[in-house]
Amino acid sequence: MARDSIERVSIYPSIGMARVGNSPDAFFFGPESVGAPHIDDTAYRDSLGRIKRQAARFRLYGFNAAGEVVKEITAADAEIKWSVEVANHKAAWFNFDQALDIPASRGDIASIRPFASLRRNRGFSGAQRSQLSIVPGARTISGINVNRSGADQQYAFASGRFVGKEVYLGELRTDDAGRLVFLGGLGNSASYNGEPPQGFANNDGWHDDTSDGPVNAVVSMGGRVLTATGAWVVVAPPDFAPGVQALVSGWDLLRDVACQMDPHRRPTRPVFWDDIFPLLRRLADTEWVNAGFAREFGWGSPQDFREPALISRLCDPSLSAGPLRRAVFDSFRRPDYKTMQADAWPAVYGDGVAVDPPIVDPRTWMAITPLQYALLEQWAHGDFDHVVSPAAVKPWSSMSPAEQVRGIDRAVLDETTGGPFHPGAEFTWPMRIASMYASPFRLKQRAEAEGDFGDELTSSTALAAGGPLDGCTPGSVTRWMACPWQTDTASCLSAYRPSGGEYLPTFWPARVPNDVLSEEGYAVVMDSARPLEERLSAFAVEQRQKWLRGIVYKTNVYPPQVITSPNPRAVFIEAWKHIGIVTEKPGPTDLPLWPATMRVETGRDIKGKLETAIQTTRPLWKHDPTRER
Repeated sequence: MARDSIERVSIYPSIGMARVGNSPDAFFFGPESVGAPHIDDTAYRDSLGRIKRQAARFRLYGFNAAGEVVKEITAADAEIKWSVEVANHKAAWFNFDQALDIPASRGDIASIRPFASLRRNRGFSGAQRSQLSIVPGARTISGINVNRSGADQQYAFASGRFVGKEVYLGELRTDDAGRLVFLGGLGNSASYNGEPPQGFANNDGWHDDTSDGPVNAVVSMGGRVLTATGAWVVVAPPDFAPGVQALVSGWDLLRDVACQMDPHRRPTRPVFWDDIFPLLRRLADTEWVNAGFAREFGWGSPQDFREPALISRLCDPSLSAGPLRRAVFDSFRRPDYKTMQADAWPAVYGDGVAVDPPIVDPRTWMAITPLQYALLEQWAHGDFDHVVSPAAVKPWSSMSPAEQVRGIDRAVLDETTGGPFHPGAEFTWPMRIASMYASPFRLKQRAEAEGDFGDELTSSTALAAGGPLDGCTPGSVTRWMACPWQTDTASCLSAYRPSGGEYLPTFWPARVPNDVLSEEGYAVVMDSARPLEERLSAFAVEQRQKWLRGIVYKTNVYPPQVITSPNPRAVFIEAWKHIGIVTEKPGPTDLPLWPATMRVETGRDIKGKLETAIQTTRPLWKHDPTRER
């Protein structure tokens, strides 16, 4: 059979990421190729300062009988009928208390009782509970440039209801080649009964407009009809620090799962620029969203892993560079969690986070994935592939179809968070369970309906065959997340106890920043007419501003004080759209004292947007992120 004969079709990316935004019309596409530059810093808000939605774009690729990529299939080649079904089941699901797959939840750690998560909104029972699920049903679309304005209601997911109120979850469009464009919700969250939110994850009466669900396509070409291998779309909160990657990205997590499912996928040797350097670079890049990382790994520090001279030693497999490699490797926490490793890297809270003694669970802190750790260990021993510099990043249009397919899943998932899961940013702990997947990176579309799991969910029930992790239905990914998402974003802070320092540990600053270089500080750094001492001071770690200042934190107070009135979680449900986005800007060029590029908080505009003045505060150390109230 000819090598260019298409025998099967698959949708890419395997998991597409859309993000909410309050701009009804403007949107942008997330990254589709690894290493490609991010869009310019002005492109995340529209002309009125509203946050743009991130759209997920899906493509079709044809494969021959040998499994080789032949080409991207567009509307010029075939008639394509796309079908998408998303839902939001958060309010009808169970509370998030803790990841149910860890030893502490199973009762395997002495002095920690096993967890049983109760249903949310227990005041609704029987058939009433269907009112808590936002289920607009499936939508189909076909053709080129369909619904370009977004005004055609037949392509909108707007018919689902929450306790009688219609909730818009997004819409379908196509581009000029017939590719699918999915846009999610507008970031609207509300309570049907007017009760304010109280918990970080579980707020009865509330809903938001995130969602997820399957993406499918039927392709008619050359007299044949081919059903494409399906994909999934997840609608998440905004990315408030685009381009800053989590220390464990979604790609790292799903790659680890993929290697569990198919051990042949595990690389025999790590490639320095693909498997080692990204992790080390992220430690340094986190300087723009957490001052503790800035102090330990940021610009000018001895452990700035972006520094060319240090990189040249790190990618050297010789014996003479061995002590450095081993010292770096030995700094990382072991992912077997057999011992307490409080001072190991990374300084990130874990799935079993506890902030007050006695701390008995090693999962109080997060480790990198077992695969990341194993590849890092090989590198430490000098067993890795290396070249002096990474390959040049190709523009998408210059890539072969096979290169596009190889990179697109990583490009999408590297901009998501693979941990810690308490509950998380885009998705949470079920994504590391192999039974969720039909094949590596592709969520299994469950055909049969789920059973009733009762009024409480335990670890054994959640992980059982045929349970809620045996494949996915619309809404299966996001239902485990905070309801609404804003309360978790406003709750996941850093350095809850002063014994650990002013800035660390943290949760997921790559998506939800802790400490930022403000636009005012950046202006001082860039002003060559100012005294050098002022400019250096403005860039210093001590001058970084709390990203949630004026909403969660009282401004410029040390030790940190958190606001208790007005309710910061309630305030953030409206204030999120006025908060800053950390974007890349050029550094000064007059003196070699600063990096060539910086990441700066931009677009912050909360002045006058808060309903009332700050009434009461309390010390941060009195706040416990593991407690709902």
